[in-house]
Amino acid sequence: MKKLITVLLIAVLAVVTTVALVACKDEDTTEKIVMYTESGFAPYEFVGADGKITGVDVAIMSEVAERMGRELEIKDVAFDFITQYVSESDGYSVGAAGLTINEERKLSVDFSNVYASSTLVVISSTSVGYDSVADLAGKKVGVQQGTSGDLIISDASTEAGYTYEDGDGNSVTVKAAGASVQKYSTYALAYQELASGRIDAILMDKLPAQSLIATQGGTQFVIKDATDLLQEDFGVALKKGAPAELVNTVNAVIKEWLDNGNLTKYTDYYTALDNYEKNGGEAPVAPEGLKLSWNV
Repeated sequence: MKKLITVLLIAVLAVVTTVALVACKDEDTTEKIVMYTESGFAPYEFVGADGKITGVDVAIMSEVAERMGRELEIKDVAFDFITQYVSESDGYSVGAAGLTINEERKLSVDFSNVYASSTLVVISSTSVGYDSVADLAGKKVGVQQGTSGDLIISDASTEAGYTYEDGDGNSVTVKAAGASVQKYSTYALAYQELASGRIDAILMDKLPAQSLIATQGGTQFVIKDATDLLQEDFGVALKKGAPAELVNTVNAVIKEWLDNGNLTKYTDYYTALDNYEKNGGEAPVAPEGLKLSWNV
């Protein structure tokens, strides 16, 4: 009898162990889309009052994940490592961080269709008001490491300068001889240095610059377009050879939201939300029909 009971117990334990292993396996293999971002780039991504990362890019990828029946996992990392993480990860990882589409990044990742465009601007004292990269010659210029602003001013400060092709196919070289490039992990840190007088200007994208000034209280600073640069386009970074389902869904969401005006609505809403959460005032009301929560 003892032997029979022992055998039965072993059998029961085997079944329980098998069920537990299957449950663990199911839990561990939950299908995800991993979104690599850097959360200091409102309105595209920022940390909300609830401590969660939110913004335009999060909305795009949340919609993508929901349509694909996957969970969205957001990883907040250093900006200049985002494309590396995407290129080295599995095909269901993306970089969504207001990433400018350029030839250097295309060497390691592919990009979705364009979902937003931006101009680079110079933030400086109202008493100066630099309005071009050339004006930054000999100045201390703050940038976020790995961004377009970093690339451009770093090249422009050299003897060769920064060269790009304009809309007519002409080669244009911009120089800011002797500019001292100060690189920071976030624009918020660059702003602190500007406010303390340790740097002369910041070179960055326009919308995040406007959000930065609005939320940091920068009445002593002015934002001016860098008139010697072209407009830049943002896209979602995708691993080369990423699954067609992911590529097609990302592009489908972008096209749909561009066509129906939702991308503009999301941009306006998250700009207002970031300002409200940092400065107070009247809470923004999302336009009717604008989706702000997802089943992911």
